[in-house]
Amino acid sequence: MNTNQPTESALRRRKIIFYCLLGSVSVLSAVVFFHWESAVRAWEFMVRIQTQKEQFRDWIYSFGHLGPLVYIGFQAAQVIFSPLPGELTGAFLGGVIFGVWASAIYSTIGLTLGSCLAFAVGRWLGRPIVEKLVSRSILEKFDFLVADKGALFAFIFFAIPGFPKDYVCYLLGLSPLSVRVFLIVVTLGRFPGALVFSLMGANLYNERYFYFFAILIGILIAGGLAAYFKDRIMEWVRGKAEKSGRG
Repeated sequence: MNTNQPTESALRRRKIIFYCLLGSVSVLSAVVFFHWESAVRAWEFMVRIQTQKEQFRDWIYSFGHLGPLVYIGFQAAQVIFSPLPGELTGAFLGGVIFGVWASAIYSTIGLTLGSCLAFAVGRWLGRPIVEKLVSRSILEKFDFLVADKGALFAFIFFAIPGFPKDYVCYLLGLSPLSVRVFLIVVTLGRFPGALVFSLMGANLYNERYFYFFAILIGILIAGGLAAYFKDRIMEWVRGKAEKSGRG
């Protein structure tokens, strides 16, 4: 018997790896094809950061011990004023500036503070103000959350990439969800994304391009799958929320 001959289990593993790689490349190609402009803008953003990474660090470090507070404030402001996901832009920059874990923690604190401010706007100023801040299309898609107090449904929207988390915070302020439960949900929901993008930024700064592109491909595939199944996820959550409300 030839001991160098691959075993049946080894062949099976190779097939699984091959099909996983083939599926990943197919999904990645589809994401880039259908979202070409967004992919180009994201690439230009990362190239710009790579060429100016020392300037980013020096600017934050120029504030001395207040640097982390400035960064946290920047992340909080992004939730209120910027349509871009804070995990994508801020946590990525944080990974360049602070490294993985410090960035993930600072970014989560900032995003949580900003989310709580958006929640407070909905809770204290009411629906008329929220309708001026949130587009009609977002209101129509996520308005069912207003009548529900289930933390699980809110957490799903924070955990899945591609959903408008910042706008959802305003709507959740109109819901019966308690402040304490919202704080737990938003912190747990924000942290994984902040950690992944911080890791990505840190690898770019340290020129570990293999890990950087591996994470990037994983993010694109996850984002592509989330975009593809977004409507189905929305309908499933909506149905569960409505059923829970009737119960």
